[in-house]
Amino acid sequence: MRILLCQSYLGVRSSEPLVFPLGLAYLASMVKEKHELYCWDPNELENPLRELPDIISKFDPHVVGVSLRNIDSVFSFNKRSYYAPFVSMIKIIRKHAPSCKLVVGGTGFSIFAEKIMKNNLEIDIGVVSEGEKTFSDLMENLNHPDLVKNLLIRKEGSLIFTEKQELANFDDLPVPSRELFNLSKYSTQAFSLGVQSKRGCIFGCIFCPTRSIWGCSFRLRSPKKVADEIEMLVNDFGINSFSFAESVFNSPKDYCHKLCTEIINRKLDIKWAAAFNPAFLNYNSMTEAVKAGCELFAFSPDGASNNSMRLLGKNFDLTSVDYSIALAKHIDGVNVGYSFLYDLPFCNGEHILGLSRLMLKMNALGSKLRYFSLSKIRIYPQTLIYEIALKRGIIEKDTDLLKPTFYESNLAFNPAALIPSVLRSSMIVLHEAEKRIGKGSEFKFCS
Repeated sequence: MRILLCQSYLGVRSSEPLVFPLGLAYLASMVKEKHELYCWDPNELENPLRELPDIISKFDPHVVGVSLRNIDSVFSFNKRSYYAPFVSMIKIIRKHAPSCKLVVGGTGFSIFAEKIMKNNLEIDIGVVSEGEKTFSDLMENLNHPDLVKNLLIRKEGSLIFTEKQELANFDDLPVPSRELFNLSKYSTQAFSLGVQSKRGCIFGCIFCPTRSIWGCSFRLRSPKKVADEIEMLVNDFGINSFSFAESVFNSPKDYCHKLCTEIINRKLDIKWAAAFNPAFLNYNSMTEAVKAGCELFAFSPDGASNNSMRLLGKNFDLTSVDYSIALAKHIDGVNVGYSFLYDLPFCNGEHILGLSRLMLKMNALGSKLRYFSLSKIRIYPQTLIYEIALKRGIIEKDTDLLKPTFYESNLAFNPAALIPSVLRSSMIVLHEAEKRIGKGSEFKFCS
């Protein structure tokens, strides 16, 4: 059977980094031995939707799988919806491959699966949550999808969810088949290729839908398998820059230590980025990560006061954030980025004062501070912030959350209008830091 696997088109590319379709590469690894595959990421091309009809015509697929990874950019300042380009893409697929089975999955799709299926009759089957085993089973039961778990299917004019499937043992999955994609553009952009050492999340941030998709516990790959994959990237593809594509890299702490030790022992010339939880950070673990090749430590405190962090469901307080800044300042080779939220359901006054204090402290990092992002909370279903927003009248039950929707209090809070003068001063400090870092750096200030 001929299977065309596509990443969803995100629209006209701007300054957003190119991200390798890791999920599709995992799917490909599950079915490549039995089926003929063509793997395609439209986001590396200038006019991909013009090329799509020719690809369909030449390959003539029996099945087209589309992965909708992100619904939108999640930034409140520069809202970008990826849903409209996705809809355009599946309409083209259906027009030029009218008899194919069109299967859609991915994280973004899973969050809004039923609504997307109702809105887009072109889609035959939806893969909800983790897709490797589900998609592989579906390819063996394409005419009887009701026998396959984790599917949303159409039956007698209704949408039916087949049955929830137990999440896979992540360590048992094969290595993602990156070789089936055009790697040339990803290899030239820092951190654009992802490597996963774990799936799932044990933490409870009130705005994050991750646990509903990937599970509430960590499913770990063996450090040796992860290091083998990294070594393969270097030796087989000449790729020495990547990011760890998981919500938190340094938890569990013992696993992180074993993984870094395994990577260090390979003596590979690599540079990578990862998301770190400051609660599990100390001098030894940070220097060990640097020795293993970590070039960018990404932190998401989100809150800037102890009360706001508790509200947001964080497992750490300001002491941990302050400590991460101090460590970054004094350890050679450490570069950091910080992400925060604003316009919270509660604690806004002390939160903003905390932001001003942290931003002034971060100024001492100089060029080590690669980015500072500030955004409102994106509201997703199946999250606590959804329940709060509903209860407080920020949204209604029929609010279309497919459109970028952010928590906005009755104060109409925004940095320009309500941030006190001390914070405006710290913004000026950050602007000076940006100039000092220089054009072409990774420093960003977003709101």
